[in-house]
Amino acid sequence: MAQLESPHPAVRNVALLSHSGAGKTTLVEAMLYRSGAKAQMGSVNQGTTSSDFSPEEKHHQTSVYTSILPLTWKGQNFNLLDTPGYADFVAEIRGAQLAADAAAIVVSATAGVEVGTERVWLSTTQRELSTFIIINKMDLENASFFRTMAALEATLVGNIAALQVPIGEGHQFKGVVDLLHLKAYRWPQGDPVEVPIPEEVKGAVENYRGRLVEAIVETDDELLEKFLEEVEIDQGDLERAFHVAVKANQLTPVLLASASHVMGLSLLLDFMMEGVRDNEHHAPLETIEGEPPILKAEEPFSARVFKTVIDPYLGKVSMIRVLSGKLKTGDSFMGSNKGVTLTAAHLYTLNGKDYKEVSLLEAGMVGAINKLNEIQTGDTLCHKDKVFTLIPMRLPSPVMAVALYPKSRSDEDKMSDALHKLLEESPTMRLEHNPETHETLLWGMGSVQLNLSLEHLKERFGVDLETQTPKISYRETISKAAEARYRHKKQSGGAGQFAEVALRLEPQARGEGFSFVNAVVGGTIPGQFISSCQKGAEDAMREGSLLAAPVVDVKVTVFDGKDHPVDSKDIAFQTATLHAFREAFSAADPIILEPLALIRVRVPESYTGDILSDITSRRGRILGMDNEGSVSTISAHVPMAELQSYSPDLQSITGGRGVFSLKFDHYASMPNNLAERIIAARKA
Repeated sequence: MAQLESPHPAVRNVALLSHSGAGKTTLVEAMLYRSGAKAQMGSVNQGTTSSDFSPEEKHHQTSVYTSILPLTWKGQNFNLLDTPGYADFVAEIRGAQLAADAAAIVVSATAGVEVGTERVWLSTTQRELSTFIIINKMDLENASFFRTMAALEATLVGNIAALQVPIGEGHQFKGVVDLLHLKAYRWPQGDPVEVPIPEEVKGAVENYRGRLVEAIVETDDELLEKFLEEVEIDQGDLERAFHVAVKANQLTPVLLASASHVMGLSLLLDFMMEGVRDNEHHAPLETIEGEPPILKAEEPFSARVFKTVIDPYLGKVSMIRVLSGKLKTGDSFMGSNKGVTLTAAHLYTLNGKDYKEVSLLEAGMVGAINKLNEIQTGDTLCHKDKVFTLIPMRLPSPVMAVALYPKSRSDEDKMSDALHKLLEESPTMRLEHNPETHETLLWGMGSVQLNLSLEHLKERFGVDLETQTPKISYRETISKAAEARYRHKKQSGGAGQFAEVALRLEPQARGEGFSFVNAVVGGTIPGQFISSCQKGAEDAMREGSLLAAPVVDVKVTVFDGKDHPVDSKDIAFQTATLHAFREAFSAADPIILEPLALIRVRVPESYTGDILSDITSRRGRILGMDNEGSVSTISAHVPMAELQSYSPDLQSITGGRGVFSLKFDHYASMPNNLAERIIAARKA
């Protein structure tokens, strides 16, 4: 592949974020078309968009991966980062936020503020990106700027103000009024044409212009003083303060669009010329060991890996945002997280599914390097003369698992390598082998991610897997003390075996595990065989009599026995102890212990009652509840067996507004009626 010179470096990166279905991908298509980057708009329904190019995205007509789409508007270069809307793909969303200078949060004019809107707003605020909101689908029936604007102001905490008001709504949407410049525009045939402000919207213009001015002057002390003293504010000063406030993330403007009809796109792109930060004013960076890098082109090279892709031709591709300096083909640099020295063999810029090889990547650019096998998503790359490590990308732990079973021998042979590649691309997923159930478990953020990942394995890597609900790893223990004596005697023509062991089992507190006590007196079991007795007891702990599950929390006391001067040996005392243990275990009222998870469920306060009721129905025990504004966080211990479908169930209960975390906490006894049912099922 021939090397080409890099594009103009003064590129600005904008991440488009939203709840699923708000129209991000169509909006990106419209921006590409309006700027001339595409001659014709693609369609989500037809699978012809530049963003959604993978087979899974085309089939499901939804974004699964973040894609990078470049465009140029009036000499300014932009990269648009189109992200998934589903919360299951949080790593793709967070990665795009790390690469971006600004965030465009897209909201549907019909659906309004949804749970995904709130999530991306919160994470964008935490990232301190300069942010603007686009109310899309203004042309649809039931579209309402006023209803959507009221929901934005009521739900999202921040200094939010409309920059535009519509001329007509729904099928009558035909233009906007720019409130900052007090100019009206219509789209008679697609391109905006300036017109006088229509009489029917002058009331709304006056109202929202006043709100915009108030929002601007709140960010500038000098203008605020003039405003309070009712001194006329110069229009130039107002515009200057507006752009400063937006770039400083002190003001979030709201713009309007109909992506499907390419309405509002020119004004949106004009706004982005002034309303998006450049690289030197990138969102704050935090390092593990000290001062963050200085984000300038003349500084030593530094970058962050925000996404990893396994490409069938290029191999492992690390997508990077260059933070400072320059990286040329052949340059060496450090992977500071791993402490390794690396070489830039090939550099690329990105355009959807296409990679364009270049000789140089500079500060502010989004690009890619392949074959950095030691590097993972979130890692820091830097020059050897200025080594630092950025704080890793913050990601939640996976909450749902499926057990994987290959459909054929061929699938089994390829499964391990394919899963390794899948995990390279998906840092929120985790692979686990359960030695008790002999299952390979794939953990993810929810059923959507898990199902699409299985499609990805089949489509990209040719591995076809079936899934089952994971088996639960139970434990067994005893509820009372019991004793047993067992004589092991074996004569088979050669050397014989003889041992007799008497022991007592006693229950211990949860979590105390196994303990062994030698209470033999008078040498009835010779000292050299006591360790054999202990090994026999430890072997017996591996399987209980109810489910053949591991035994826990038992104290074993060996107090008597007999030996034979010739036939007693190590294996004989191990065997006698094992059988004595099993007899005593059966007499000690054995019970089943089930694993309990600590879950924390975060939901809007209005759903608290439903969640408490649901947790109780799952045999959960509520530990506490914390309220933060209109959001409640409920903590509880819940049996793992009751949580295997909790991710989709929670989405159903809360309309997608609930999130939760889960981790194993401890084992506890299972109710007898449920234990009997499980024992019967295992025997069957």
